[in-house]
Amino acid sequence: MSKSQRGTKASNPMATILLNESDPLRHELLRLRLQRQGHKVWSASHLNDIIATLHDVAVDLMILDLDHQRLEDLAAFADRWKGIKILFQASSPALLQDFRCWMADQFVVKFHHSENLARAVAQLLQSKPLRHRNNHLSRRRYNDSQVAIA
Repeated sequence: MSKSQRGTKASNPMATILLNESDPLRHELLRLRLQRQGHKVWSASHLNDIIATLHDVAVDLMILDLDHQRLEDLAAFADRWKGIKILFQASSPALLQDFRCWMADQFVVKFHHSENLARAVAQLLQSKPLRHRNNHLSRRRYNDSQVAIA
């Protein structure tokens, strides 16, 4: 492990992350990158998988793929992820114009590599100390959405 990798791992608190990504290759790249940073990563392909995972696992951060999930479906279940930081990712920044993007703490535009997504995750996790909680009873404070390039 290089000195820069040790510094990155030490500066980011370990988190439980729910990863939703439609592209299998990108999903694997993101999962491995986040695990190397010390995070525990759970995968969920569809909305039902996301809801089931949230029922069983205390998640700190959800990375949701808007190329695969519809905002209206996500908004209908927003009460399920109170207290969880949310990062939306999509191929186009046009989705930022949709009022339902208020659900996200951060929005990331997808590109072929994932370095900026990893940085966006680190920024979100550092913004407030992590603690495991009951996802159904916690309240999530809304933070202004930010746009990053991933």
